[in-house]
Amino acid sequence: MKDRILATLVLWTLILGLPYLLGDAGAFLLLAVFGTGTFVEFSWLLRRSGRSIDRGFSMLAFVVLLLTMIFFPPWVLPPFALLCLGLVLMAIACLLRSNSGEITAHTLATTGAVFFLLFPFGSGVLIVHESGVALLVWIIAVTKFGDVGALLTGMWLGKNKLSPILSPNKTWEGLAGGVTAAVVISVLYVIFLGQWLPESLGPGGAAWMAVFISLAGVGGDLLESAFKREANVKDSGVAIPGIGGFFDLSDSLLLALPVGYALIWIFL
Repeated sequence: MKDRILATLVLWTLILGLPYLLGDAGAFLLLAVFGTGTFVEFSWLLRRSGRSIDRGFSMLAFVVLLLTMIFFPPWVLPPFALLCLGLVLMAIACLLRSNSGEITAHTLATTGAVFFLLFPFGSGVLIVHESGVALLVWIIAVTKFGDVGALLTGMWLGKNKLSPILSPNKTWEGLAGGVTAAVVISVLYVIFLGQWLPESLGPGGAAWMAVFISLAGVGGDLLESAFKREANVKDSGVAIPGIGGFFDLSDSLLLALPVGYALIWIFL
């Protein structure tokens, strides 16, 4: 537990400190590093599960596409155009690199892995480009404090299992506690840091949006649990003492970042 607390303090120092010191560049650096680390572990989980993924090529494709989104903002290179071009090039490369009899599995696993993680981390990049670092930190804070609230509430009051097969320790009571914690931190964030946020995001909007972001975070957590269960491992890696790997840290953001981006785009 001491390692976990220390790692959490260090991580929050990075999440808050790098954007404060470097602005957008600090946020992009975090997204690039954690995105790449997460992809390395995710591709390892897929290979361990028996999926026919080209790890080297898929990692290269992920990094290139993510960096392209970072260096070419959406008003210069629309994300959909980039994704279309990336899909075409990856599909052709997979056809050329696959052996006869495994083209379908190889192509779907390789391209699917790239796009599966490009959507959350690409959403983070687009949030910074279009809306600013403060909203990205808001989504991360809502998601991660929701995780902490769910953990503590589940340990204290948890009785009814949420998903016994995928994650036996999660409970409905923990889910309720996590959503409550997410709403509280979201409202406090807007109240105290409102000068860096859009005027259209008030405490009321922050409260109901936090519900959806928090629930999406739980979905991402369960997805990673499913991947690890299929790979028969407890943690995705050992890069972060007390927590596990990069994927163990970013799991709840897999769906929370795309949902947060959609809410910002539609309502703010």
